[in-house]
Amino acid sequence: MRTTLDIESDVLAAAKEIARQQHTSVGKVISQLVRRTLIGAAAPQTVVRQTPAVPGFEPFPARDVIVTNELIDRLRDAEGI
Repeated sequence: MRTTLDIESDVLAAAKEIARQQHTSVGKVISQLVRRTLIGAAAPQTVVRQTPAVPGFEPFPARDVIVTNELIDRLRDAEGI
């Protein structure tokens, strides 16, 4: 079914990234997430591999920005890399 929704840009960016990773459409990703929410199912957990800390290295603080391939490409273009 086709409809128009007002989706905030950060949510859409996250849905696009999930769709890219799963090789599916953004519409299907959003439908799956909404369906899980409506039936109260937990979202699938992403496996996060813990890497050992490197002595003397402090990770950067979170910036509340979703890092997508498009963002990385824009930063590379801006830096001329």
